Amino acid sequence: MAFQILVARESSFCPGVSRAFRITEKTIFNGCGPFYSYGPLIHNPEVVERLRSLGLEALEPDAEKLPDLRGVPVVVRSHGIDTPTEERLKERGAVLVDATCPTVKHAQEEAARLAARGYEVVVIGSASHPEVQSIVGRTGAPVTVIESLEDAEKWLDGLPGEEGRRVGVVCQTTIAEGLLESVECLLRDRLPEVEVRDTICESVTRRQREATSLAQRADVMLVVGGKNSSNTSHLAATCAEAGASTHLVEDASEIRPEWFEGARTVAVTGGASTPNWQVEDAIERLRQIGRG
Repeated sequence: MAFQILVARESSFCPGVSRAFRITEKTIFNGCGPFYSYGPLIHNPEVVERLRSLGLEALEPDAEKLPDLRGVPVVVRSHGIDTPTEERLKERGAVLVDATCPTVKHAQEEAARLAARGYEVVVIGSASHPEVQSIVGRTGAPVTVIESLEDAEKWLDGLPGEEGRRVGVVCQTTIAEGLLESVECLLRDRLPEVEVRDTICESVTRRQREATSLAQRADVMLVVGGKNSSNTSHLAATCAEAGASTHLVEDASEIRPEWFEGARTVAVTGGASTPNWQVEDAIERLRQIGRG
């Protein structure tokens, strides 16, 4: 079955993840171990396993007891960590290697600045995501997390009073532009003062736009990346909404020939935490299917 293969220009590691991966590799290759990261470095099981084979172990964020970390490098993953966690690791003697994505760090700083100026801080994103938890934990004041437009409506309806409220907004760096726009519009309609800091990653936005464009042109869309990655899952949902038959795979071995029966065009993209070798493996698998 012959079909054309289109590949997104931005289909592998985003700049922040690429930076974190390079920092981690340098830490491992320049030391003698042990080495740790606080939680999985990124949301991609294959990459995490590859780093584990090089000697990097992931500390469990929810663990009550940490090992003796005196003089031991601990990589702060791309999502960042909150202030209490940083202090806890330092108390255990850890040598912190900061691989926080600069865009995430910017969101942390903006939230803290808004709080310092007396704004009631709202973070738009997933409360369970480590990036959002790092932003909340570095704000230095109470924070409200809103995951959807419906959440925003419920929060506003539950306020004891809206008059005189000064609300400052930051975003999880990987949310969709449309979510920020809809929530911002609602807040400005209901509250007297709303200060918004658009902390969405430009690389993620470009990736989402390109994926949408490809999905509108392709019969089948293949999204490559970790199924535990909210960014990659959202990318797949975006492609499906654009009209293409969409499949999310972590490994090329998951790709099935029957997905492409009758297809004339197949497009490929990957999440922000997807390494280029996973994308290349997927493309080669598609070529094999096309030749068959």
